[in-house]
Amino acid sequence: MGVPAKEMQLSVFDGLLSNINVIDNLARGESYFYNEVQRIKATIGKITDGRKWLILIDELFKGTNVEDAMKCSTAVIEGFLKSKNSLFILSTHLYEIGENLKRYPNISFNYFETITAQDKLSFNYQLRSGISNDRLGYLILQREGVVKMLEEL
Repeated sequence: MGVPAKEMQLSVFDGLLSNINVIDNLARGESYFYNEVQRIKATIGKITDGRKWLILIDELFKGTNVEDAMKCSTAVIEGFLKSKNSLFILSTHLYEIGENLKRYPNISFNYFETITAQDKLSFNYQLRSGISNDRLGYLILQREGVVKMLEEL
């Protein structure tokens, strides 16, 4: 697969699982959160087959409130730690769960740095070690003129 980097080293895996594009299904009465749970359930079913898996998960449990998302995410991550044959790459904006998970030596925290200068954002796409403390949502809302539009309603 293509890698937008100068180089990359990766172990050989038997398969790739991706939980990136989870959607709701109103026709079947399935919420976004319900489908997230079903995706995690299917992932657990796959990784117990003894094979080596690379699992990519974007934003665990974004289909529920922050408190539930933190509790569910922590439970899933701690459960996934038991899988010795697989590599999990997860993204989250729930920085609050990081502190509790730092006690596990086999979890690595990384983030992409964002540079903020004069209300402008720039990205160097360099992976940094640790947990980001960037809070950019409101800045982007302002930058895109949404706050001003709301004030003028």
